[in-house]
Parts: sequence; structure tokens; C-alpha cells
Amino acid sequence: MSSSFQETRDPVVVDGVHRLSPTGISILIVGGGVGGMMTALESWRQGHNVRILERNEKLDTIGDCFGILPPAWSTLRLFPTMKEQFERESYDVEFSFWRYEGRLIDHRGEAEWNYPGAVHSAQDVRVPWIETRSSITNMLSKQCERLGINIEYGNTAVSYDENENEAIVTVTRLDGTTSRETADIVVAADGVATTSHDHITGRKVRAESSGYALYRGMIPMDLLNSDLHANIIITRDFLCYAITYKEDGNSKESWKAAVSADEVLKRLNENPGWDPDLVEVLSHIPDKSCIDWTLRWRDPQPQWASSGGRVVQLGDSAHSFLPTSGNGATQALEDALSLAQCLCLGRKGKEHIATKVHNKLRFERVSTIQKTGFVNRRLMHHIDLDAAEARPELITMSLPSWIWTHNPVEYAIDNYAAAEAHITKGSPFRNTNGPPGIPYEPWDIASEMEKEMLSLQHE
Repeated sequence: MSSSFQETRDPVVVDGVHRLSPTGISILIVGGGVGGMMTALESWRQGHNVRILERNEKLDTIGDCFGILPPAWSTLRLFPTMKEQFERESYDVEFSFWRYEGRLIDHRGEAEWNYPGAVHSAQDVRVPWIETRSSITNMLSKQCERLGINIEYGNTAVSYDENENEAIVTVTRLDGTTSRETADIVVAADGVATTSHDHITGRKVRAESSGYALYRGMIPMDLLNSDLHANIIITRDFLCYAITYKEDGNSKESWKAAVSADEVLKRLNENPGWDPDLVEVLSHIPDKSCIDWTLRWRDPQPQWASSGGRVVQLGDSAHSFLPTSGNGATQALEDALSLAQCLCLGRKGKEHIATKVHNKLRFERVSTIQKTGFVNRRLMHHIDLDAAEARPELITMSLPSWIWTHNPVEYAIDNYAAAEAHITKGSPFRNTNGPPGIPYEPWDIASEMEKEMLSLQHE
């Protein structure tokens, strides 16, 4: 494996992407998921030198669909080929709430950020509700390829370390050999199983079972009957499903935790009353294509950067979201934009401070959105369907505008100096990227579960 970084001395334009002046900062990204690849792309654009190490043997496009909000695409217009692919492969679906028996409760329609007059941060980009994990993964990897960013497959990070001058990650390869890879900054974007917690906080983040799991997957439309009418939202190419059930201890946080279609249908049949059209649709699940995903939550972790500042976590490594929160991928991509910009502002020699500034700018916002997802989950698990059918406004599940109008790049530019002074000199600093006028309040899973129990007791 080559441990060298490609040096670019002058500003360049590649594939229509204007690279800024070189910063001389080397960044080793561990994890080739959407967060890791976007970190590489933005870091390249900002003038940093980047490498990606990925544990899988090849590009992993396993997954279903997800929604990614406008802040994640704040710089997409600066990658013209990637922008064209994004707009070609996204899906403009609409959103509705239905009873499980098949009756419509409320039609919410278009994403709020696409309403007439709405302004979001993804300038010149049409941001729909739905993308597929495979298309976004392919889109990012192809852009990395066009820019000459190599993803080095078959490399698993087993430990992280640093000294005054560099970050270090020990890697095992598929052939069993090991190596020590170094860079100015190492980004741990290797998911919930990351070993970076040992170095950053000295303790692993405890995962608490929610008591529920999720059957998730997609059914290609060509496997469904042409005269089928189902009371669910579908795209032109696939039907994406997610069925929450009480966990039995067999599910995992893994895209490899596939179960048979018969198991899903058996679970539905144990709970009679489901819309027969939905049951008919799910009978077409390709065998072993359904992922049995455990829903686990973790307390917010304020510290993403190591004490020396040279190792920093990103995406699920720093802040895992429940898949049902609809924000995990967005926040990973926001992280990528913010971190690359902070490192550019910090410049060579202060990159270990820049990671801490990034952490300061991002944690409270992400933690608040994590809590929003937790509250939305509570609403959907305990909603009174009869009351909601009579009064659809009782379903308050929404994405407030402070979430989707945010621009992580502009926010870093506007607030970097003040946040750095706070870190290095103790100067006052207050984030403004959360709910307007509401100061951040720390929270944890235990306190939220207690609130949920008290709420249920009073119903």
C-alpha cells in the first residue's frame, strides 16, 4: 500500500471542479462510506491532500433508500458532473401518513424546502425527498475517481494514536499484514464499530437497545404485478419499505443481516389487520434481500476530536442516528463540509485546533437533531390512529426550517474565529445553528425514556 499523498502545487480545475490553493494539510480518511467520500471530495476541493482507507474488499453499495436534506448538498453545484448525476438519479416522491389498514390520514406532499418561496442552502440544486444508497455511493465514488482520489480497499483500522506532529492509524490488510499509516489529521469515518473511541475518550460508547428492530429493503418494480394498487408511496423503479417490530434479539446493526421474505410475512401475519395490498406487495420481497436492522441508540458524545486534535470522528463514529430519524446521512455529509472548511481556515500548523473548532461548531446542532429524531420515533410508536384520522394536525412529525436552511460551510466561515478564540483563550461563544432562540440543553437516553414513560402513564 502506498502511504504517500499526491501533492498539487497550483490551483487546478479537474472535471469542472475548481480546487483552491494547496494548504499542505494531509488527511487520512478511514471509511469509504458517504461521509468518508464526501470528506475526501470537499477536502480535495479545499486544497488538502487526501487518502481513503476502506475495510471492504470493494465498493459497498448495499442498502435501501434515504432522504438527504439540502444542507448536505450546499457545495454540490461546485461539482457539476456529480450534480447532474444527482439530479438525474433522485426521486421526487411525495409524503403521506396512512393507517396500517390502508386508509389515508394526511397527505403532506412536497418537501417543505421545495415549496414556492422557500430558500435552502443547496443553491441551484433540486433536492427531492428520496435517493438510493447505491446511487449516492456510486455518485460519490465516481467523483473521487475523476479527481484522482484513490479508495484503498481491504484495510481495517484496528487502533488510532497521535503525537505532537502527526496522527497514526494501525491497519490490518486482507492478507493479515499490518501497517502504521500517518497523516496530519486522521478522520475516523468507519461507523458505529469504530475503535477510535479508545483513543479519543478512552471508553466505548454504550449502545442501548430500543426494544425494536426494523425490516428494511427495496423491491424492484419489475417484480410486482402491473395491476397492483398499494396505498403506499412508490418510485418509478422500486418500492422501499421499513417495518418496525419488537426486537427478538436476532437483529443487528449491519447491512449483512439479511433474513428471508417468509420471516417478514410471518411477522405481519402475527399482527392481523394490515392492508392486504401492502401484504401482497411484501410477498414479492426477493429472498435474503430484507435487512433485519436493530434499532439502538447512544447518548450524545460531546467529544469527537482527540485531546491532541489530530484524530477526529465523523458521521456514525461520532453520532449515530436511528435509521427512522431520517437525518443520519445528512449530518454525516454536513460534518464533511464543515471539517474540510475548518481545516482550510485553520491552515497548516493549526490543523489540530481546526478539528476542535469543527467539533464545537457541530456538536450541539447534531445532538439537538438526534433528540428530534428520538421525539419523532416516540410520536410514531404511540400515536392514537383514531384521533389522528379525525385531526391530522396531531401528527406533528416534521423537519423545522432551521434544520434544512442551514449551510455548514458558511457557518464555519462566519464562526470559525470566535470558536477558535473560545477554545484557545476561553472567550465566550454561543452556537446559532440550532432552534432559533432556544439554548442547547444536554440530554441523554435515560432521561428521554423517563419522559416517555411518564407521558404514557398520563394518557
